[in-house]
Amino acid sequence: MLIAIPIRPRDCREFATIPVANGAIIVLNVLAFCAGWQPYIGLGTGTSSILTHAFSHAGVWHLAGNMLALLVFGTAVNRRVGNPWYLSAYLGSAAALGLFAWMFASRPLIGASGAIFSVIAMACLLMPAAQVEVGYFALFPVTLLVGFVHRPEDWVRWFIRWDSFEARAWWGLILVPVLEFWGLFWVGWNWTNLAHLFGLICGVTAVLLLPTRISMPGRIATFATDS
Repeated sequence: MLIAIPIRPRDCREFATIPVANGAIIVLNVLAFCAGWQPYIGLGTGTSSILTHAFSHAGVWHLAGNMLALLVFGTAVNRRVGNPWYLSAYLGSAAALGLFAWMFASRPLIGASGAIFSVIAMACLLMPAAQVEVGYFALFPVTLLVGFVHRPEDWVRWFIRWDSFEARAWWGLILVPVLEFWGLFWVGWNWTNLAHLFGLICGVTAVLLLPTRISMPGRIATFATDS
């Protein structure tokens, strides 16, 4: 078993504030969860669910993981593209995924993960050179693979291990799709991994639709770039 969690971008100053659009999205998600509001989407649900499903979560850990991703990647993207473009990209991705699920999903879907994977793809494309600190927890036999890269200090860490490492953001464009396709292979054809992959496609599309002055500023952008 391997659990990897992005912690923060390492090559920039600490964010003093969260941008308005990203902050509003985080607050709405938390309030909806605390209120017990969990709209789902699928065949037979109302048209409003095309968007409202993106503000629901299946549990506290689902919420915590998604909000952490928004804090790490959403803050960076929001600062880079500005509030109007960020909000348009987030809600547009959520609506695109919602419309697809509303028309074709064979079972009810819940959660904002598709839109958040869109934000992750945008961060990797817009700021590929940024160093991101990633924490991980691994159990045997995955620890054997980790040990070949970084030999453990004692024998226990051959079986259970936790640490952190740094990686360029562009690695996400490779590792995230690989993990999602692995999920399809390991678990079988499922809408969770499909929604994540669809979100990545939406993120790539959003970057392609951005004005050139934002998506191609003529220099390598980092997470420190302000909007």
